[in-house]
Amino acid sequence: MTDVTNGTSMIIQTTILVLAAASLGFSLWAARRGSPIVAIFGRWIRWFFLATLISGATYIYGWSGHSFPVLFAVALLGIFLVETTYNWIAISALSKSELPLFPEFSENERGEEWPSSPPFLNLKDWLRRNEYQKRQALVSTIEDNILMRVSAYENPQQTERLHVLFLPNPRGNSAVCLTFISETRSGTVLVTDNVFLPFGGFYPENWDVERRPWTRSPDQLMNRHRARIDARAETLTPFVTTPLEQINEDQRVVEQLNRDLGFLNTRVDEMEKGRLTTAGKARVWQEVWTLSYLGIPLRYS
Repeated sequence: MTDVTNGTSMIIQTTILVLAAASLGFSLWAARRGSPIVAIFGRWIRWFFLATLISGATYIYGWSGHSFPVLFAVALLGIFLVETTYNWIAISALSKSELPLFPEFSENERGEEWPSSPPFLNLKDWLRRNEYQKRQALVSTIEDNILMRVSAYENPQQTERLHVLFLPNPRGNSAVCLTFISETRSGTVLVTDNVFLPFGGFYPENWDVERRPWTRSPDQLMNRHRARIDARAETLTPFVTTPLEQINEDQRVVEQLNRDLGFLNTRVDEMEKGRLTTAGKARVWQEVWTLSYLGIPLRYS
C-alpha cells in the first residue's frame, strides 16, 4: 500500500510541475500575443493546476482521508466559487467606478497609432490588399488614460465599415479586434465582430449582431460578414455619417436602450446602487464566464 501511495504522490508532484510550467508559459504567451484564444487555454490550465496543487498537497500530507479524485473535484468546485465571488465583486466595483460603460470617442489628434509588431503590420497589409480605405482614427480616454483606440476603414463602395479596435492591457501590449458594419436599405444594421470583451446588455431590434471571438483571421471574419449580407439578399446603403458621428450616436442609443430594458439603473439610482442593475450584473457575470472559458458570448436579445 505504501508503494502505491508513494507512486501516486510522485505522479501528483510531476503533474503539478508540468501544469505549473504550462500555466506560466501560456500566461506569458497570451500577454505577448494579446490572443484571447491562448488566454482561454491558459485559464483552463491554471484552473487544473490550482486544483491539482490544492488536492495534491491535501492528499500527500494526509490532511484528509478522501481519495485524490474526490479532493480534486472539491478543489475544482472551490476554485469556481472563489472566482465567481471575485468576478461578482469586480463587476460591482466596475458598476460604481468612474470607468464609462459606453465610452465617448473623439478624433485622435495623434493620428493612427499602430504597434510595430509583425501581427499588426500583417493586418495593415491585409487592409491594403482588400482595398479598405482609412477614414478616421478615434480614441476614448478617461483623464489621461486611454481606454481604447479605433481606426475606421471603409470599402470603396462605402457600404462596409471596418473598425479596428486596439485594446491596451496592463502589461503595455495591445490586443486587436475587428468589427464589420453594414446597413441594408430596410434599416437593418449587420454587425460581425470578434470582440472578446463581455457586454451582457441588449442591442436595438434593427441590429443583427454576431460575435465570433474564436475567429481571429480577418479573412474569415470578413467572409462571414459578407456571407451574412448575401443571405439577406438586400441592397446595402452607403454610410453618410463619419465614423466618429456614428460610433458616438450608437453608444448613446445602446446606452438608453439598456437603461429602458433594466440592464442599467436610472440616473437617480446610479449614485446609490451603481450603474448596473442586479440583472445587469448577472448577465455580465455570466458572459465573463462563457467568454473566459469557452469563448462564447451571450445571445444579445
